[in-house]
Amino acid sequence: MTGHGPRTGGGPPEMGIYSDHIFPRLMDGSLGGQQQRVYRERTLAPARGEVLEIGFGTGLNLSSYPPDVSRLVAVDRTTMLEPRVRGRVARAPFPVERHELDAGGRLPFPDASFDTAVSTWTLCSIEALPDALREIFRLLRPGGSFLFLEHGRSDRSMVATFQDLVNPIQNVVGCGCNLNRKIDDEIRRAGFQITHLERFRFPGVPRAFGEVYLGSATHA
Repeated sequence: MTGHGPRTGGGPPEMGIYSDHIFPRLMDGSLGGQQQRVYRERTLAPARGEVLEIGFGTGLNLSSYPPDVSRLVAVDRTTMLEPRVRGRVARAPFPVERHELDAGGRLPFPDASFDTAVSTWTLCSIEALPDALREIFRLLRPGGSFLFLEHGRSDRSMVATFQDLVNPIQNVVGCGCNLNRKIDDEIRRAGFQITHLERFRFPGVPRAFGEVYLGSATHA
């Protein structure tokens, strides 16, 4: 799963067609269901003020933000399904500013620019994840919240071993998606204090692919 855009660059034409056209539609469909919306709304409920969203994807979060959001700055490394996204942006009840940027690099915003940062189904696919998380930490105001809904490494050793085994295949099929990242540990290493964390298996998805991390962290 990924909320991030597909990888860009080299590779055979068939992979370009898959990553640019087929994969985004598969993800938009699979991540746009009612159960997903419930989890999005639960994750985004604390969002307020100026919000930075990492991995905007096709804009599926837009309809789940609460009224306390005043502006959204969305960052993704590529654009996809653009007509569909433009429609979702037009219906948003707050201004949306979009940037085509790699979150693993230094983002062009001053320190402490945002009240809230958001990542949904995205941390699995950022190549330079520690750098991206440190950037999120830099951009949050003291006391600001980082809200996340991700999948990652299982706490069950047999499942985690299987995730390690199949991750190279998943990385190709999922256009950069990694199954075996310990999301909470990655967030803590960036300097955040996790204030809320729910762990569960996404209904109807095999445990290796559906281990969910839903929670929030604060910029101390």
